[in-house]
Amino acid sequence: MKLYLPESLLLSPLSFWLVDKAIKAARFAGLKPSMAVVPKGCLEGLAWYRLKSEMALHGMSCEEGTDVPVGASPFVAWAGETLLQLQLPPGLCDCHAHTQFAYCGRGIDLVDAATLSLSLGVACQCFTEHAFALYFGSDALKFKWQNDAEEVARVWADPRRSRMAAYREMLQSVKPLLGDRVRFGLEVDLLKDGQFCLHPEDYEGWDYLIGAVHEIADVDIKTISDAELEKKWLRDVEALLAQPIRILAHPFRYFPWYRRAVPRHLYKTVAKMLKQAGVAAEINHHKNAFEVEFFAECLSEGVQLSLGSDAHVTRQAGDLWAHLKTLEALGLDTAEKRAAHVLSFN
Repeated sequence: MKLYLPESLLLSPLSFWLVDKAIKAARFAGLKPSMAVVPKGCLEGLAWYRLKSEMALHGMSCEEGTDVPVGASPFVAWAGETLLQLQLPPGLCDCHAHTQFAYCGRGIDLVDAATLSLSLGVACQCFTEHAFALYFGSDALKFKWQNDAEEVARVWADPRRSRMAAYREMLQSVKPLLGDRVRFGLEVDLLKDGQFCLHPEDYEGWDYLIGAVHEIADVDIKTISDAELEKKWLRDVEALLAQPIRILAHPFRYFPWYRRAVPRHLYKTVAKMLKQAGVAAEINHHKNAFEVEFFAECLSEGVQLSLGSDAHVTRQAGDLWAHLKTLEALGLDTAEKRAAHVLSFN
């Protein structure tokens, strides 16, 4: 099958990000194009080379043709004869994305990501940088700081708290440029003693906070039993829900990332905990298998759902097609149904 990319898309300032979105939209529709076709003579030199490189990233080839339909806007493409609308349905918020301050980022710029996402029709684009990445050095992804009280005290004694002040300053500089459809928060983990990894002066000034379990400080994953691991994970979830968070990021992700069976018997327990705390459960498809059954339990308990691209590169901002598929599987297949159950900041 061929993916037809019209001139209106290719000449847009967002063109190469929109090419990525067109491929994802085709795959969301159950189509698998293997070749892109562009209008003959539309691209030359470096632009043509860049497009072929982009196609190669997706395992696709690229050729010129004279049969490419004319697009009415930059946000349409065709997979075979199927029209692909690249703009998302109204009312969706991307409540979890990263910035150039992320150690785990792979080439993301906050302004570019917001521009792309909003152009796709996302009602609100939210950036929630890892607090630990702002406090600690580039090896923070090893999570040694969770058990290092002296390092935490040293960083928190600094008025700028490593890069936290610089992050706040960047946000203040871009807010006037981006408007009210862009929000800012933090993604926060726990320290070993269950303390929220957030300095007392850093609780304020955000639109909201996200809680996350990426690591469990007192766990040796090589030796711990499934039962004990579940107990400690549930303890940390409970500790996060005692904090002023609005969303629990990627629930249950911890288990498959460490090649442990997902404890499905805890779905209802966690859903009830979220309901009691007034915290939303995040649907997150960034390298995560989604658990429809868990989100169904959340809906049955009256827990709101949150959508997060968890973007780590600019092109991932606003990637909510897989989230839409999950919502459809949950019966939330219209804007009206989604408005009643999906968290929105617009």
